[in-house]
Amino acid sequence: MKIKSIIVDDEPKSRSNLRQLLTEYCPDVEVIAEAGSATSALVMIAAHQPDLLFLDIEMGEISGFDLLKLLHGKQRFELIFVTAFDKYGIQAVKACAIDYLLKPINIIELSTAVDKAIKQIGPKKENLRLKELVANIDRRIDEQKIAVPLADKIEFIAVSRIIRLEAEGNYTHFYLDDRKHLLICKTLKDYQELLERHHFIRTHQSHLINFHRISAYVKTDGGYIAMEDGSQVPISRQKKEEVLAKILR
Repeated sequence: MKIKSIIVDDEPKSRSNLRQLLTEYCPDVEVIAEAGSATSALVMIAAHQPDLLFLDIEMGEISGFDLLKLLHGKQRFELIFVTAFDKYGIQAVKACAIDYLLKPINIIELSTAVDKAIKQIGPKKENLRLKELVANIDRRIDEQKIAVPLADKIEFIAVSRIIRLEAEGNYTHFYLDDRKHLLICKTLKDYQELLERHHFIRTHQSHLINFHRISAYVKTDGGYIAMEDGSQVPISRQKKEEVLAKILR
């Protein structure tokens, strides 16, 4: 069974290149339509009801994010962003889209993203991760959530509930305001890029803290930060000036 897909990108060469790569390396995917703007994409999506959408982000006056808002998130399709701008990657995608591909497209990354999409496509009524992404686009910061992959589910956690994160190799410990502790199979760097816009501060190679959950800066013992949950977070020598500038501003 072929996976019906639509490519949405305002650059004809980019659409042509992606179509060619899909034809050659992803035989399970059939490109049933292309759209050069968000406006035409709305028509194509309504007409064809795709299983998978390849979506550019910056497309003139109406962006890829705007398109998702116009769709109200009530869609069955899976979503893969394809864009030349990596500044959006962690912020908008890793939690809620299947994947995020940078131009020029890497064949292995494309195949991996498509495989992940195929596993998710099924008889569901609604793509809940896409719904969450759309909600997060306009939601106030203190209400925004991130998706955290656990062994048996994806849990959506309000950013405001996170006290701090701590690295352990390729894993990250989440410490929440209800004393809940989660161990996630992603690096701290992944979450740093996602959470910095929510006033999270990297104090140390292994620590990322929520500025809004700081209870004190303690000057003794070389200086450390006391968090609301009673934990004490060190400040590395290299980051001390930067950290103090952020918390004492």
